[in-house]
Amino acid sequence: MIPFFIFNDINSKDLGIVVNELPPISKAQRNYEEKEIPGRNGKLYIDNKSYKPFQYKIKCTLIKEDSIRNMSKWLNGSGTLVISTEPDKFYNVIIKNKIDFAQVYHVCKEFTINFEVQPIAYGLEEKSINISEETELTITESTHDIKPYLKITGSGDVTLTINNKNVILYNIEDYIELDCEMEEAFKDTMNCNDKIYCDEFPELHPGENYINWIGNVSNLQIKYREAFV
Repeated sequence: MIPFFIFNDINSKDLGIVVNELPPISKAQRNYEEKEIPGRNGKLYIDNKSYKPFQYKIKCTLIKEDSIRNMSKWLNGSGTLVISTEPDKFYNVIIKNKIDFAQVYHVCKEFTINFEVQPIAYGLEEKSINISEETELTITESTHDIKPYLKITGSGDVTLTINNKNVILYNIEDYIELDCEMEEAFKDTMNCNDKIYCDEFPELHPGENYINWIGNVSNLQIKYREAFV
């Protein structure tokens, strides 16, 4: 397969870009806090339970010289990145460096794009399920925890439990929505953060996830993307 990448839904092949080299994607570095304590040998490492962003450089050749301005406009700022070696996943990235073009053979120009990559990759396919009773949800592919979107249809006060984490919802009228990534509660465009209480927004884990609730709930919709580290 000829290597390529897709940035913000535009394929490098469509702009006359030849990808010379796609480096392998590596597992992101775990985020540890280091402390030195007097009288203690070595260092104390505190796991912050997160990963650091990493740099991903793609070396390219531009065949169509008249594409430089369009390409420079495209390769700018933040967005999503798909690479041909992992076509079913995307990364959230930002381009911080300037892009310099080196003349090659009078008609071609070589350049390198340096993406700063957020450490978690996500499946391109968004999955959606609806449940109406206590259940076990199996996450089959993920290697990292998932922060899902939830839509709880019901009324009154409800306690939703996912993997032993409780979310208390007050005075639901028809439905309430939770964005667990953004840690926001809402109903359409109306803010509903005053209708929720929890220590942490729920997560889905690789493997089995146990879901139940107390209260009047007719349907729970869960939307998520598999997550990888």
